Amino acid sequence: MSKRLLITIILIAAPALAHMPEGGPERAIIVDTDMALDDIRAIVLLCQVEDVNLLAALTSDGASSPETGAVNLRRILRRMGMGAVPVAAGPALAADPPPWRPLAESLGWSGIADESESPPSTPPETAVGLLRDVLSEEHDVLYLCLGPLTNLSALLARHSHLAERIRAVQYYGSPPGVPEPSWNTVRDRASAERVFAADLSIRSLQFRDDQLLRYDEGLSSAICGLEGKGPELLCALHGSDRIHPLIEDGHFRCWDETAVLDLLFPELVSWQPAGEGGGLEMHFDLLRGRERYLNLLSGDLSMKHGHRHPVTLRAFPDRPEELRADVAAIAEEAQSRHGREEWNSVLLANELHRHLGIYSILGAKMGIRARELLDAGLDELTVLSYAGDAPPLSCMTDGLQVATGATLGRGTISVAPGERRPAARFAKGDRTVELCVKEEIVERARGDIVECTSASDYWAAVRALALRYWLEIDRREAFVERK
Repeated sequence: MSKRLLITIILIAAPALAHMPEGGPERAIIVDTDMALDDIRAIVLLCQVEDVNLLAALTSDGASSPETGAVNLRRILRRMGMGAVPVAAGPALAADPPPWRPLAESLGWSGIADESESPPSTPPETAVGLLRDVLSEEHDVLYLCLGPLTNLSALLARHSHLAERIRAVQYYGSPPGVPEPSWNTVRDRASAERVFAADLSIRSLQFRDDQLLRYDEGLSSAICGLEGKGPELLCALHGSDRIHPLIEDGHFRCWDETAVLDLLFPELVSWQPAGEGGGLEMHFDLLRGRERYLNLLSGDLSMKHGHRHPVTLRAFPDRPEELRADVAAIAEEAQSRHGREEWNSVLLANELHRHLGIYSILGAKMGIRARELLDAGLDELTVLSYAGDAPPLSCMTDGLQVATGATLGRGTISVAPGERRPAARFAKGDRTVELCVKEEIVERARGDIVECTSASDYWAAVRALALRYWLEIDRREAFVERK
């Protein structure tokens, strides 16, 4: 690939306007898919994010035919609790179907199809008609395309004025002019040429297979070990007699899922030197990408309410080389046990508190637990701390602030006068919960801290103790919960 061509692709993809806004109102999205198995996985991942407002779902002619794809897409959305989302099929193409179409259209539905499903009571709308209707009412919409660009091209041909309603296009595929265009682009090259020639902000993603996550037995088994609608659906689909042998053979990559992961977690994709040929190429962070994939499917708090974006950092540190040696030693296990949101919160609490302390860590764990119980995102709780103003107990309030986003400066957290106990009350609207550290943990901490006073280096002993509490204390079992 020439340097000139690489620069051209950078100019197309670099604005990154397709990325999700941080916080704020619901994220309005239209999904366009040819209903390959990786498309289904991508849609399931997207459905895991609470503030996604899926306006419409369209099918194109690719891995599946548009009509069969629309039937299967409705099944997926019903299983994910989003059956009200309107679905429409695009036009059939003159090109021959790909050889894997029978596999894409079957997907083991006999084992998971809803017996009560019935065809639509009214004739289904065309994809371009549904697009026209939705964009006539909505604006600032993100168009997520996981298949050929047929439907978006048809909209531009018939209703070009509606293009201004599309904030950006997130496309898993290449621009049509590259030497080796992607399958989605080749499937309907004329449509790709029209879309890329239009005045649209397009983030175009294409990676070599060795740069993509493998949907292998390890990832499949990890997903089947999770609870929830998404993992159950993916486990059922990939467990069929027609699909599982392909997983064993290492056939599948996380192709279209990468478009969703990039959308939600922009830090996963970066531009890096392309090697001997010069120029730059897109690079996907495989280690963090796999972690985010599983976090989404597990219902991790930070995934449900939107990823916790750092304000000044590019990403929260989690790799051994980014951490002090003793923290690096527990990093992988702590994140696996307690999730990314708790990890990030405890990291920040320790930085704010200026040392690793037991009560600041307990405060962070308590704040995350309160958010789970009240189904709250960051900055949605008001907090009353009962930890007083004398260390070490008062250190708990530092952790509470970081984990909930409530701060003294905003007036959303306060310390109750005359109180001194390891507890706090949390409120979201008219719902409240009080959490208190269990007495056995308090007694254990008190005894452990006393032992540290006899150590030759008190602060080193406290640090080692805090690391142990960070790793071992499960927030779901550490607190007495009172409504």
